[in-house]
Amino acid sequence: MELLQLRYFRTAALMENFTNAAKHHRIPQSAISKTIRNLERELECELFIRNGKRITLSENGKLFLEKVDNALNSLDSGIEELKAHSLQIIGIRIHSGIHFVTELMTDYESEHRNSKVVNFHGAALKCQEEDFTFFQLPIDEDIYDYKVLMQDEIMLAVSKGSRLAGRKKIKLEDLKNEKFISYDSGNQLRRLTEALCAEKGFTPNIVFETATYEVLRSMVEAGVGISLVPSSSWNLKKSEHVVLIPLESKPCRQLAIAWKKAKNLTLGQKTFLDYTCGWFSRPGGP
Repeated sequence: MELLQLRYFRTAALMENFTNAAKHHRIPQSAISKTIRNLERELECELFIRNGKRITLSENGKLFLEKVDNALNSLDSGIEELKAHSLQIIGIRIHSGIHFVTELMTDYESEHRNSKVVNFHGAALKCQEEDFTFFQLPIDEDIYDYKVLMQDEIMLAVSKGSRLAGRKKIKLEDLKNEKFISYDSGNQLRRLTEALCAEKGFTPNIVFETATYEVLRSMVEAGVGISLVPSSSWNLKKSEHVVLIPLESKPCRQLAIAWKKAKNLTLGQKTFLDYTCGWFSRPGGP
């Protein structure tokens, strides 16, 4: 006796129709009829009274249905319980907001013990498709759905020894002759800051570029140049050697979580999305 036989039997018994039971399981009617015949042969009794296309349970069938129903309900409950305790993998890519998102990952995993958030990065993982991506807007809205998580004001970072360090506020266009420290070309923050400078009629004079946050900070602290940085991200790590000066135009970057439009989110993915939005909107911010 096989599990699938029992499921076919229960469906046929509840629907009182082999054709509808076959449609429900997306198999030919002949497969249902044959399965029930084999089951009856094994049990050595008829489970259904057949009257043309109409079927009804025999007394043996009613008794057997009660036992099968209890067994399958218990089995299905056990399967769902195991699924609930199995490890839920959430795949993400981080294009922006890495300092916030790494903290988010830790908090999420500590509160959802059956979950693991995996950051897909590096060439070896490019073939894998992420569930969510953390972007800095704008984003291709033909491809992605998204939710904005936070706005981070862009400010000017200068060393305390800079002649600009005493300014309370500064115009972006006043920086056209300054030396800039920046991320590598292609970085989302660099594209944003270059666009902001272009709006004011100049291209920043980049004297040093880097792929890492730590090197950028150290170069600004050393007074090699100035940099346009997201203030909230910068202030996650305090510096006694750098001053942040607001820009008069108060530009901001928007950090968003995005997922493919065609993607049907699972319960675990929806849980992560809701948690992420709540995490970024908690009192005091991330």
